[in-house]
Amino acid sequence: MKSEAKIFVCILGIAVLLYVVNLVRTKKLKEKFALLWLVFATLLVIAPLSIEVVDKVAELVGVDYPPALLFVVGFIIFLLIFFQFSVSISRLNDQLKIIIQEIAILGSRISELEALSRKSNLPSKPQEKDGDGESRSAGP
Repeated sequence: MKSEAKIFVCILGIAVLLYVVNLVRTKKLKEKFALLWLVFATLLVIAPLSIEVVDKVAELVGVDYPPALLFVVGFIIFLLIFFQFSVSISRLNDQLKIIIQEIAILGSRISELEALSRKSNLPSKPQEKDGDGESRSAGP
């Protein structure tokens, strides 16, 4: 790998690291989601600086073309990120279903109370007390 390419990939990795840290710092990204992105960005910084290590690991694993190993590792990290998102979406979907059911129950209870209020002929306007302490209607 040419030195220009190594520098470019390292700068890209540092930029991703800084961006993810800033998102976590400003509370726009939760820590649990940031972890895999930080791992990915760290690999972007380390991989070009240690090409010999990548070559040896690729040889140990049995990969003939060492850069392909980097793509496989990156792909696995993205799959883990997508899996993490799927789990979070499923959990949020269950929570949303429960909230919608609770809102429907509360709406039904409100309707029942309104119907009961109309049946019992409760005054719709609040009663005011005049200066003598007697109740009178608030309206004209």
